[in-house]
Amino acid sequence: MKPKKVSFQIIEDPSPEHKVLKSALEWHEELDGATVKLAWRKGTKQDVDGRIVLGRCVKVSDLHREFFNADFIVVLNREYWDAFSDAQRLALMDHELCHAAIKLDKNGQEMYDEKDRQVFRTRKHDLEEFREVVERHGLYKDDLRLFAETVRSAKKVPLFAEKKAS
Repeated sequence: MKPKKVSFQIIEDPSPEHKVLKSALEWHEELDGATVKLAWRKGTKQDVDGRIVLGRCVKVSDLHREFFNADFIVVLNREYWDAFSDAQRLALMDHELCHAAIKLDKNGQEMYDEKDRQVFRTRKHDLEEFREVVERHGLYKDDLRLFAETVRSAKKVPLFAEKKAS
């Protein structure tokens, strides 16, 4: 009988990946008290739309938090991480950390559990839309307009070179 393949591997600290994590955490002061661990995901395949998951930020469940000292685990796609430039790695880590957020109660106050630990949640992307809808209808809602304004005003050098017509 063939043994079951293990698709995950813990990334021990110190590592080059933890250096990227520490750099990206500088933009996420709200996570100062959070414990973020890293893991590799090996052998990720494209979905039916041809998309590949480059990373994922997972909030540790209450049960697992009792056994494992972590609030979040950032799972990185090993094959793509190895092919990325340093700038792409930092952008991906920053993206995954944007999913990590402090949970607030109905009065907007930060929540803590019975053990006086900060309570966290995962946050969705700012924008979810199809290109063809924007092509047909333009920037028809506020999140699209705000995102377009941010893209327009971005001063950073693009991570990916623009494709030139041949």
